Amino acid sequence: MALCYIEIKVDLPFAQNLKDKRRILTSITSRISKKYNVSISEIDFNDVWKSAKLGMAIVAQNGRIFDSMIENIIEFVESSYPEIRVTIISKEKL
Repeated sequence: MALCYIEIKVDLPFAQNLKDKRRILTSITSRISKKYNVSISEIDFNDVWKSAKLGMAIVAQNGRIFDSMIENIIEFVESSYPEIRVTIISKEKL
């Protein structure tokens, strides 16, 4: 069994307030969680309405799928929400 933990910074340049940010992040996290079966949550920048830091945990039988899965998740977010910029801050495989 393998585990991967990723921290992602999400820039939301169009968010006007915290309510906008929460609405967008709720949509993103629920869609990613359902589509890719990963655990995801906002872990930092809680009171900053132009950006967020998300933590994701992926568990798999084989660790070789992590890189392609992460790429797919990033592409999914960028294609579903073209106005959002996504940056991988850290990635740790256990």
